[in-house]
Formats: sequence, C-alpha cells, structure tokens
Amino acid sequence: MPKTVSSSEAKARFGELVKWTAEHKDNVIVKLYGEPAAVIMSYSEYEEVEKIRKREQKRKTLEALKELRDEAQRQNPELTAEEAYRLAGFSEEVIEETLKTDQKLAATKL
Repeated sequence: MPKTVSSSEAKARFGELVKWTAEHKDNVIVKLYGEPAAVIMSYSEYEEVEKIRKREQKRKTLEALKELRDEAQRQNPELTAEEAYRLAGFSEEVIEETLKTDQKLAATKL
C-alpha cells in the first residue's frame, strides 16, 4: 500500500522516504495543498514505467506513420508501401523498421 505524505513532510523526511520506498518496494505519494502532486518510487520501478512510456510513444509514432503511408497510397494507389514512406520523407532506417512492423501486424491479423 503506498504511503502518502504532505510536501512539507516529504521535504523534512526525504532520505527516510527514499529508503522506505527501496525497502518496501512501494511508492510514496506526495501531496501539495492536499492534492497528489508527485510520487517517489524505486528506480527499478521507474525504469519499468519508462519502458512502457517509450513503447507507447513508439506505437503512436508507428500508427501516425502508417496513417501517412495510407494517405500517400490513397492519393497514389500504384505506390508500394516503401515508396509511400520514402515520398513522405522518412529515413531508410525508419522505412525498414516500419515495414518490419507492418509485416508483423499483417501476420498477426491472419
């Protein structure tokens, strides 16, 4: 169960709260004027949150790229996906990665 403290208590007991977080593998919620404002968490948990955040950001980026590719193909139906990405100005590295992702998605939809 997360511990909840005021910001003034967090300031006064910061080291103790960091230690508690590491030992209990739990979070400390810091309230500012009675409202949750921040969280103290273990570094390993932070790393997991960052992995999830980056994965979601990548998913959104790939979805936006797919939408751009689809629009380019609607306007030029004879284009391949690779040509559409190239016309949209994507780097070869991005094109390669996006095409691999497209292939994986197509395989899972079968």
